[in-house]
Amino acid sequence: MALEIRPYREEETEAFFRVPAIVFGNYTGQPHDPARSAGMVPDWSLCAFEDGELATAYGAFPLGMRLNGAKVSVAGVSFVGTLPQFRRRGHLRKIMEADLKRRYEERREPLAILLASMAAIYQRYGYAVVSSAVRYVIDPRYINFAPSLPKATGTWREGSKDELPMLMDMYRAFSGPRNGYLHRGHVMWEQQQLGIGGDPGGGPPFGPSIISIYEERGEPKGYALWAAKWFPTFDDGAGPGQRVWVRDLIWQTPSAYRAAWDLFRTFDLAVRVIMDNMPVDDPAPHLMLDPRELNATHRDWLLGRIIDVERALPLRPYGAEGRVIFELRDEMCPWNAGRWALDAAPEGSKLTRTKESPQLTLDVSGLVQLLFGQVSPTDAVRCGRAEAAPDAPLPLWDAIWRTEYAPASSNMF
Repeated sequence: MALEIRPYREEETEAFFRVPAIVFGNYTGQPHDPARSAGMVPDWSLCAFEDGELATAYGAFPLGMRLNGAKVSVAGVSFVGTLPQFRRRGHLRKIMEADLKRRYEERREPLAILLASMAAIYQRYGYAVVSSAVRYVIDPRYINFAPSLPKATGTWREGSKDELPMLMDMYRAFSGPRNGYLHRGHVMWEQQQLGIGGDPGGGPPFGPSIISIYEERGEPKGYALWAAKWFPTFDDGAGPGQRVWVRDLIWQTPSAYRAAWDLFRTFDLAVRVIMDNMPVDDPAPHLMLDPRELNATHRDWLLGRIIDVERALPLRPYGAEGRVIFELRDEMCPWNAGRWALDAAPEGSKLTRTKESPQLTLDVSGLVQLLFGQVSPTDAVRCGRAEAAPDAPLPLWDAIWRTEYAPASSNMF
């Protein structure tokens, strides 16, 4: 067997996209539709060729993301899969090792993120779950607020695709201080939020989004992008009827958030309103008159991996001032392994090599969860993701690693 690891070439485009189509059950036998490539190009790929045949596909988009309010560059891994006849031969591991090494040596993105069809695959390579997503499935008749909450005073109007720049501005203002939200390119907006050309973002093919814009005194304060469709059967137990799929919900004031739910309450022909990928700190459970009617379910969402710990940790703001001496294990990226001193503060931080005795010992997969704020140091120690020295100042570390918002991401990529 001759194995070659390299990017695919232009003349191999059909072979590249055929692999994930087969792996994820989307193969139609028709020529590849460029509109479904989400902008993936050969330079962003790294594939395994066995005896000249493309066996394993792998790509990574250069993306921007908010990490506790700071802008960071990340590699968004996607289009990963191995054809059945080439599996169990370690092709993906070889690709992953090569990609992480080249990104470190060329000082590319210090972090990688992905959305996994099976999280177990990637946790073998130092990835860990760094955000969770909440799904609401509610009968609009049960959208009612606690009586003490003030009513929204603004109005809704239907917007158009021509107002995309305004939607983008509102999204940037909303996501700016948050944690895990991606900087959206036009491809993301069109295919996922606006639903043009189907909905690769995971929802049923409802068609293009309806753009609803909420205004107070003529000023836009939020928007909802949604689509509705009648289904004879659906997996939510409600029987035949209309489902409203909320693709994107952005608010700038508490009243705008309440107004969005008031809007969905008016969908008298719908049996369910569905919201995917809501953050775990979303306000709805604290506001609803009967929050169990949200039928909220939690699942793992974004996975992350630290490629270059020395560059990654100083990127984000920290919640308090303090020093953490830790020993890091990382078999796949040995340049990350060893003892480090993190001197953290809200206004800036630095990470340096040290010979001091570690107060915290953990694997790179545990560290990335601290970096995103998915777990606190105390929780990491309690659940076995980290080991702490007897005199470890865990309350201080919890304050250092705290994020302003829970990690979340409303996009596929």
